[in-house]
Amino acid sequence: MIYPSVMMHHQSGYLPELALSNEHILYNISSTLLSLRGGEGQQEVETLDSIYIRSAVGYFNNLRVPAAVLMSIIMKEMFALQNEPPVCMKRWDVENGINTSKRWRILRYTYLLLMVLAFSLETFTIFLATQVLTQLATTTRYEWLDHAGEETKKGLFRLRSSTSQYSSMVDFLLNNYEYEYATCRFHFVSGLLSFAMATALRVRYALRKYYNLSISGMCCLLTVVAGTLTYTNANSITYGGYINLGKRQLELSAKFLMAHWRNGPLSVMTTILACLTLIFAIKGFVRPSFRYFELEDEEHNDKSQGGRHFKTTYK
Repeated sequence: MIYPSVMMHHQSGYLPELALSNEHILYNISSTLLSLRGGEGQQEVETLDSIYIRSAVGYFNNLRVPAAVLMSIIMKEMFALQNEPPVCMKRWDVENGINTSKRWRILRYTYLLLMVLAFSLETFTIFLATQVLTQLATTTRYEWLDHAGEETKKGLFRLRSSTSQYSSMVDFLLNNYEYEYATCRFHFVSGLLSFAMATALRVRYALRKYYNLSISGMCCLLTVVAGTLTYTNANSITYGGYINLGKRQLELSAKFLMAHWRNGPLSVMTTILACLTLIFAIKGFVRPSFRYFELEDEEHNDKSQGGRHFKTTYK
């Protein structure tokens, strides 16, 4: 804003203009500020909301981009331990019984399941962050109140009334996008931890010929996992730690599914598939089935007695 100058330019130089009274100058400045603000506080709340919305956009982008990078890495390395080892390790595995060991097969399958879990969590993080970014880009206040308390403007997505004040961007998200905030945060951290634990198992398997080094590498990665959880619990912004964040995310997910089960069968299908995932995962770890080990041993004995060459397989 360029205020009127108190000096006039003349051909022969600068000549003083008629002096304005102090009251007139203050009146002009006050009128200008009120016109820029749009009233006594209505525009101020809109400005705060726009700042929090921009901060929220940056927050979800900072989750979406690393999640996409991590998901691409997981997709590439997911089935790495299901392939046969190189020739230099195959003979050593046969001599030490690694190819038929139940513990090593459990390790390889656990690695695969952890990578599947991390891939699923990061995929959902990317999708939900993208969706909430679209909502934030089109969000306007649902309800504006003038001095008389009458509604003056409506928008697409409903937010709090203009009288509410938010202390921070996190407070803004907790009041308007808590499900998206808690889900993206919990899924991103959980996927990252799952990937780190899977990588620890892969290090143990890749260096299995060197016991001390494999244990050292695995413990190094598990230290990172434990340190990450320790820092998260000690410096929790909301919910009081990682466990409470997971509980709140499950509670919000249950409310979300219950609120939308009448809109179609997808909510019911999501609930059923999630329950089946947990049930079969627990059954698989509590009572693993190793029947195919016995069948393979019988086949190996029959071929050895018949004098035929037996080719080592990895399962």
